[in-house]
Amino acid sequence: MNFQVSARKWRPQTFEEVVGQKHLIRVLSNSVSQGEIAQAYLFSGTRGVGKTTVARILAKAINCADTGERLAGVVPLAGATCPARRVVPCGHCVSCKEISENRSVDVIEIDGASNTSVEDVRDLREKIKYLPLSGKYKVYIIDEVHMLSNAAFNALLKTLEEPPKHLVFILATTEAHKIPATILSRCQHLIFRRISRIEIETQLRKILSEKNIQMPDRVVTFIAKAAEGSLRDALSLCDQAISYSGKNVTEEDLSTLFGRAAGTTFHALILGIAKKNADVLLGIAREIENDGYDLRQFLSDWIERLRHLLIIKNVKDVSLLIDLPDEEKNEIEKEADFFSPAEMLSLFAIFAKLQDDIRNAPRPHLLLEVALMKAVLLANLTPIEKIIAELRVPSQETFPLLPRAQQAAPLQKTGPPQDTLPSQKRAGLEPAPTQDTTASWKNLLQDVKKTRPNLASYLDQGILLAVLERTIKLRFTEESSFLISLIEKEENKKLLRPLLKHYFGRDLSLAFEESNIGAPAAAPSIVEEALRVFGGEIVKTS
Repeated sequence: MNFQVSARKWRPQTFEEVVGQKHLIRVLSNSVSQGEIAQAYLFSGTRGVGKTTVARILAKAINCADTGERLAGVVPLAGATCPARRVVPCGHCVSCKEISENRSVDVIEIDGASNTSVEDVRDLREKIKYLPLSGKYKVYIIDEVHMLSNAAFNALLKTLEEPPKHLVFILATTEAHKIPATILSRCQHLIFRRISRIEIETQLRKILSEKNIQMPDRVVTFIAKAAEGSLRDALSLCDQAISYSGKNVTEEDLSTLFGRAAGTTFHALILGIAKKNADVLLGIAREIENDGYDLRQFLSDWIERLRHLLIIKNVKDVSLLIDLPDEEKNEIEKEADFFSPAEMLSLFAIFAKLQDDIRNAPRPHLLLEVALMKAVLLANLTPIEKIIAELRVPSQETFPLLPRAQQAAPLQKTGPPQDTLPSQKRAGLEPAPTQDTTASWKNLLQDVKKTRPNLASYLDQGILLAVLERTIKLRFTEESSFLISLIEKEENKKLLRPLLKHYFGRDLSLAFEESNIGAPAAAPSIVEEALRVFGGEIVKTS
């Protein structure tokens, strides 16, 4: 097999190619160009940000055989206003090639996790006495150095304090706080930062372009966010996505593959809470459980979404606070209009508390359902600002009770609501569903409810418009359009095909129409409801 994972194939070979660590590259470049090489470096930072990669590049830079070519490779630091310089290893000399191909005898990489004993360090101390064979320095790269035992650290201490002139130690760790202070004080400590989403996206697009693969912006953003600042993780996730979907990767594919909710799921939750649609919310909660999503990761992403809502609602310039593509930012701006700042804070508090509650809960998904019901009840509450404003209105009139005969008007029988579409327009399009087809549709929903209740609740949100020769036409409001994407999942289509044929006697598929007609009106506040029931009114006096 000649396949090589992207993280290895596109591993940087020069300082110039390193992504997201300009502050470190500047320090190391100046040290090499000025000949001021420390006897020991400590590289710390999260996984996949370039610690071992930079260690290898540094080893190449200080051992580059062609000194003239190496000095010629000193170039200005991109974007710098001061004369800082960056060293680019030549990459052509014997030393550079051997280090790049992991066959240099002068650059030794040691796994700290599997060489933790004091005997391993004593063996290392014996070997460091020997001079390098081809390069100027003998470089020891110890990865995950925090895994060494205390005795091993003590054995290493004297060597770090007075190392031979030909020796350079590069220690790498993801947990710098576990390194003894005596070791830290003898090293030049360089902290690697998490790589920003934009930098990861830029690198991914560059690599995808070289591989001749087109990937939608939302998919690239999804991968960059899932990587959480690790470029290596982003490249690994990208390889997985391509293996799963080929060259046509969708956000839903990534959601299924990585076990993380897509943006459409959060959009559905926002609209479900805003519209007080408990059926949809509980259906989404069941899908999260059935699809095997990590509930802690889901809540973390969901709380981040609520944070974005709160910031967009209250901050004028969000560019420094929210790192999102414009398409997703515009979507969140529309969602923010559904809630007041007080409601957003309450939602944030509900789900932040849920994060703590699920840690020791035997069935955490039940707590998620309860939290979603709390969010629905929250939408029924009158905003505190409105209650305070109404209480401040002085009233100087008294209202006599209505006579008993006037207290309740006789109820008038009303027929079923009339179709809002004009009959002429309806007649010219398609026939209305008959009593038999309506009954068949209801029976189908009951059958679906037995095996997949969440799908039945999604279908029930639509209005049956017509049963045609090849399709059944359903209408959804524009606010509920996200339900269409849930219904059209492949597993749902497979379930519905035989049921449609069974109840309607032929092969049918579902067709959807989006319209504002029939959209639910906003629920009245508590004060407004009280005025309607008791026949009162609010009187404002100047």
